Amino acid sequence: MQLKTISLLISLAGISLLFFLAYFLPPQQVNSYSELKENSFVQTSGKVISERNFSDFSIIKLDNDITITCNCQGFINKTIDAEGKVTAYEGELQITSYNIKEK
Repeated sequence: MQLKTISLLISLAGISLLFFLAYFLPPQQVNSYSELKENSFVQTSGKVISERNFSDFSIIKLDNDITITCNCQGFINKTIDAEGKVTAYEGELQITSYNIKEK
């Protein structure tokens, strides 16, 4: 019985550590397309040079050649900070943003 209890405690400690790492560490700062790595959480900033709006999302292109998809609009020619997860779409890396703020 003690072995099961110890195993359970170690498992809970491991899950707690993973939760902490996933939610409380800041995302990695990236400044160019070459720094993007798929499935990583990143933060970037730059000036919006183009914006394409669709019915349920927008595609934003920054001056540092990074593409961002989001549920937002109205950032053309503005400088923004964006956080999100790096995903691949048709062989190209992009950031799927969950937080965008105008600087």
